[in-house]
Amino acid sequence: MQKVFLIFIICFTGLQNSYGLNGKILRDQIHNSELLNQEVLYNVYLPPGYNEDNEYPVLFYLHWFGGDNNSSESDIGRIDSLISRNKMPAMVVISPNADICWYIDDYQNKFQYSSMFMLEFLPYIQAKFNISNDYKLRAVMGSSMGGFGSLRFAMLYPDQFGICISFMGGMSTKEQIVNDSDSDYKTYHQNLYGDNLKGRDRVNEQFIKNNPLYIAEEADVNMLKRTRWFIQTCDDDYHSLPNAELHTVFHRLGVKHEFRVNDGGHDGDCVMSSLNEALEFLGNAFDQDKK
Repeated sequence: MQKVFLIFIICFTGLQNSYGLNGKILRDQIHNSELLNQEVLYNVYLPPGYNEDNEYPVLFYLHWFGGDNNSSESDIGRIDSLISRNKMPAMVVISPNADICWYIDDYQNKFQYSSMFMLEFLPYIQAKFNISNDYKLRAVMGSSMGGFGSLRFAMLYPDQFGICISFMGGMSTKEQIVNDSDSDYKTYHQNLYGDNLKGRDRVNEQFIKNNPLYIAEEADVNMLKRTRWFIQTCDDDYHSLPNAELHTVFHRLGVKHEFRVNDGGHDGDCVMSSLNEALEFLGNAFDQDKK
């Protein structure tokens, strides 16, 4: 089966008028990364009445393959509307640009995005904005590549993220990556796991240790159980199989989670079919953990 990744096209012009944005978005902020030796752009949403004397829950929004730090703005409009109507607690949303790195360190350690994110970016954001350092009030969310990154970060760093929302998480099973066409492998994975790999050679240590499906099988179950999980996929998606397998792993391990399979493929409609429920899940989790 051919792997299909969607490119979301969103018109941001007039976002404030369309959604009646009451908070504000700081666009194209810059983190100067020493590990990457480059600038990392990010956007910040500050809720209505943001007060530096308060401490806010925080959502890290991870974009999809082909997206950037602006890709969160449509969803932020929805979050802002919910906050403004007292349907969701006030929160800060951080949307970093990750290009097409899948939120991991590549196999040659030439582009160490995951290390940058955990060692540089999180402490930098913590110092710059009034966000909670309680893992229960720190969430990570994304779709496709961003869903993959969200699952991976939440599994590997449970002391940093207490809530994970993954839409159409872009995982592959071992058999899927073995059978991927050379063209698909080159486009999506070669820079991550190794150049010109074919067949079983693709299922190497780099692939296993970064894949949420296989991380979950080896993780500390008690740590997995600390996190609130919302995992979603659509039935015609190439990635529905590994997401279903992750659901099975969690079920076998007794890890409480929400799992949704909706009708559709790997596209924006799939995300939209669960977005409202996921945001309600997020808001309820923040509300409960603030008490």
